[in-house]
Amino acid sequence: MAHPNLAELENAVKSAREHQDLKAEVSALRQLGSLYQRNRQFTKAASCLLKAITIVEKTGNDQDLAVVEAHLGCVYWEMAQLKKAMTCFQKALKVQKQNQSASGQMGLLTLLGISHWRKCQWEEGLSFFKEALSLRKTQDLKAGKPSEAEEEFSVLSEALERGVTTLQNRIRLGREQNDPLKILQPIFSMIPLYLFTGRRKGVDSLLKEAGTLAEQLQKKDVLDAIPRLRELSENY
Repeated sequence: MAHPNLAELENAVKSAREHQDLKAEVSALRQLGSLYQRNRQFTKAASCLLKAITIVEKTGNDQDLAVVEAHLGCVYWEMAQLKKAMTCFQKALKVQKQNQSASGQMGLLTLLGISHWRKCQWEEGLSFFKEALSLRKTQDLKAGKPSEAEEEFSVLSEALERGVTTLQNRIRLGREQNDPLKILQPIFSMIPLYLFTGRRKGVDSLLKEAGTLAEQLQKKDVLDAIPRLRELSENY
C-alpha cells in the first residue's frame, strides 16, 4: 500500500484544522512525521509530532498521548538524542502499564534497554531487557513484533529494524578500516537488537566475536557484561 505523499498529508492537516477535527489532525500530523522520518528529516518529523502532542494533551486521551510520545521518542532515538528519547519512552510506558496493556510495552522496554546499552549503562539496559523478556513470556508476544497487537505501535518495531540496518553499516565500515574498536562497539550494540527483532540465531556468533575483540582491547566492562547478556539470550 503506497504512503500518502507530502502534498496530500499537508492538505490533510490543513483540512482537519479547518474542520476542527482534532483526531484527524493528530493522525495526519503523525503520518507527516513518519514521512519526514523515513526521509531522515528528523527535525521536521519531531516538529510535527510535538504539534500532535499539544493537540492530544488538550483532548486528555492518555492512550493517544502514549502513541505520539512513543513515536516522538523513536525520532529522537534515531537522532541519537537518547535523553529526550528515553523521556518520551518512559511517558508512553507509564500509560501502557497503567492501562495494563501489553501492546507496545515490549517495544518500549526494548528501546529503553537499548538506549541504556548505547550509553554503556549495562545494568540498566539488562534490567529493561529482562522486563521485556518476562512480558513476552507472560503475554506470549512474538519476538521481533512488539506492536502486532495494535498497528499504532508499529513505529517501535520500525525503529528497531532501522537500528539494525544502521549498526550493520557501522560494522561493515569498521571491518573495512580494520579497526577493532569500531567493530566491537556496533557489534555489542547489535546483540540486543538481534535478540529482540527475532534474529536469535545470529546472537551467538556476535557474542563470540564481541568477547574476542573485548579481550584484545582489554574492555573489562564489556567482558563483564557478556555472560549476563548470554544468559538472557539463552532464556529468550
